Amino acid sequence: MKRYSKIKDAFLKTIVFEENKIIYDNKEIKSIFDKIPNFIIDELDELTEKMSDFYNDVQFPNYDDCEDYSSLYEKGINNLFTKRLDEELGYGTKILELGCGTGQLSLFLSRCNREIFAVDISNGSLKLGEDFRNKNQIENLYFMKMDVFDLKFKPDLFDCVISNGVLHHTKNAQEAFKSLVKVTKPGGIIVIGLYHKYGRLVTKLKQKLAKLIGNKIAFLDKTSRKIKSKNKKRAWVKDQFMNPHETLHTPNELFNWFDDNNIEFINLIPHYDIY
Repeated sequence: MKRYSKIKDAFLKTIVFEENKIIYDNKEIKSIFDKIPNFIIDELDELTEKMSDFYNDVQFPNYDDCEDYSSLYEKGINNLFTKRLDEELGYGTKILELGCGTGQLSLFLSRCNREIFAVDISNGSLKLGEDFRNKNQIENLYFMKMDVFDLKFKPDLFDCVISNGVLHHTKNAQEAFKSLVKVTKPGGIIVIGLYHKYGRLVTKLKQKLAKLIGNKIAFLDKTSRKIKSKNKKRAWVKDQFMNPHETLHTPNELFNWFDDNNIEFINLIPHYDIY
């Protein structure tokens, strides 16, 4: 735990990282598997607890196709979104990934002396990420358990905040977005990924079918059929078609969020012309 002492100035209240325990705001907090700080002090609300249990079981995505950092990096550099993100983020930037899951994006971005804070609510997912980090000796990345509605970080802290495919699984996506704004520096960048209201129509149909035929829905899904790993296919099917909660959004809705929080829109993938 003492490795985390390097980032003690990032927290809202006084924190002390000792060898086997953490003292936050003069109270000892728990750790997960004696490796990962757990900043969820109060009980989670019912929905968030349900999502935590779901992803603790699913652990999406897993590391079946990533033996070491080089294979993880190759996977990231071959993805348009992660490659562009890596190119845009500068040297030594301070980054928060909210809803990091098993941490593959945070690990991919950990080059260039960046300081990465990878946050999630799933114990199992965090453990997979921490095990991979430790195995590959990546010292500038810090996994921790934390609720988006109760972030323990100082305001205006991060150069970049990333939350891809996460906010639509919370009890209130707009309020979750506001939480991210608070910890982003003025002039910083927020990257969010949300399910599109209309682009999700086919998936919604498959979700209804999945209630009837269960895991067999994989045979009707092109992406599932391409996945070779049995565990990875299971994780994909569960995440996409059996998720306990998701909300759908439109670009115009997001623009209203931006306006309400004085956030300037930069770009959208796929491209969306607002003029």
